[in-house]
Amino acid sequence: MTDGYRTYPMRFKITLNMPAHSGSLVHQVVCEHPSKSLQAFVDHINSVDLVVVEEFYRDSSANRYDNKGEIAINPAWIGKIKVHTEDKPR
Repeated sequence: MTDGYRTYPMRFKITLNMPAHSGSLVHQVVCEHPSKSLQAFVDHINSVDLVVVEEFYRDSSANRYDNKGEIAINPAWIGKIKVHTEDKPR
């Protein structure tokens, strides 16, 4: 994705079939990975036990997503992956 100046890795919204800290039945993660497409990301996670991504939290007061650093996700818990399109330049 680009903001006119730089190219970023793809951003995904991943729904995990596990409870969230807030108590909801699923947990959603917005993350970036250097995959070039959704299919490439799926192919990658099917070949690893844990996938390392950069996690982002929405800061609604500033209308942006803040980078919270790297996390490792167990692909066995993934129920859905969608390309995240609410991107704002950082």
